[in-house]
Amino acid sequence: MRLNAWKVSGKFVIFTKNPRLMGKKDKNNANEPLSDYGEPVSFNEVWKMFRETDKMFKETDRLLTEKFQETAKRMQETDRKIDRLAKLYGGVSDNSKDVAEEFFRRGLESRTALFGIEYTEVDHLARTSKKLQGEYDIVLHNGEYVIVIEVKYKLHPDDVLDFINRKLVGFKPLFPEYASKRIIGAVAGMSVPSDSYELAAKLGLLVLTQSGDNMAVMNPEGFQWKEL
Repeated sequence: MRLNAWKVSGKFVIFTKNPRLMGKKDKNNANEPLSDYGEPVSFNEVWKMFRETDKMFKETDRLLTEKFQETAKRMQETDRKIDRLAKLYGGVSDNSKDVAEEFFRRGLESRTALFGIEYTEVDHLARTSKKLQGEYDIVLHNGEYVIVIEVKYKLHPDDVLDFINRKLVGFKPLFPEYASKRIIGAVAGMSVPSDSYELAAKLGLLVLTQSGDNMAVMNPEGFQWKEL
C-alpha cells in the first residue's frame, strides 16, 4: 500500500491512502494521519504542531524586525556623522578660501601694477541679473584694463576651466559698464600644482601664487595673455 506523508514542525504525519487514488467505496472512509511510528495522530497533536510552527515563524519575524531596526539605526547614525564631517569640511574650506583672498588682496593693494599693467582700484564685485549671477574675488581696474582674478587656496585644473568657461565669460554681461574695457583673466592659489599652472597659461591666464610671505607671478617674462 502506498503511503502519503506531510512533514509538520519537524515530524512526519503519514496518511494511509492517497486521496487522489481513492475508489468510490473509499470516498466515505476517513483516513487518520499516522506518526513516524505508524500510530494515529490526534487532531490536538496536529494542531499543537501547527501552533509550534506558527510560533517559530513569529519568532523569526521578530528577530528579522529587530535586525532591520538595528541596521536602520546604524545607517541614521552614519548619515549624521557624514553631515557633521561635511559641515566641518565646508567650514574649513570656506576659511581657507578667505585666508587666500585676504593674502592676495593685501599683496595687490601694496602694488600699483601687475605684470606691467597698472591699476588704481582693487575691488570685490558681485551681481545678480534676471539671467545671470556672478561673484568675482578680486577685480583690478584702471581707465583701460580690467583684471578679473579667481582665488583658490589650492588651484585645481577644474577651477581653471570653470573660471574661464563660466565665470569670466559672464563678467561683461553682468557688468556692462566695463563692456568697452580690455578684460584679462587671472587665477591665484596659495598652492598651484604644475598641471593647473600649465592649463591656465595655455588658456592665456595670469597665474599668481605664494612665495614665502609675498605674492609672485608665475608667468615668465614675455608671456602673452588673452583678452576677453
